[in-house]
Amino acid sequence: MDVKSVFLHGKLEEDMYVEQPLGYKRKGKEYKVFKSKKALYGLKQTPKAWFSRIESYFLKEGFV
Repeated sequence: MDVKSVFLHGKLEEDMYVEQPLGYKRKGKEYKVFKSKKALYGLKQTPKAWFSRIESYFLKEGFV
């Protein structure tokens, strides 16, 4: 298991919006935000999203 990128595989259950990163802002659209489709490392919701996904897999496979 790749511990460094494991949190990137969680799916968010709620809507999460992030500002455009420096260096990637488009002219005329500097104030727009992005809707995140996946959990990002460092968010409070990320560990919960990852745990929910791995837990559902283990339950599906019959683990108790």
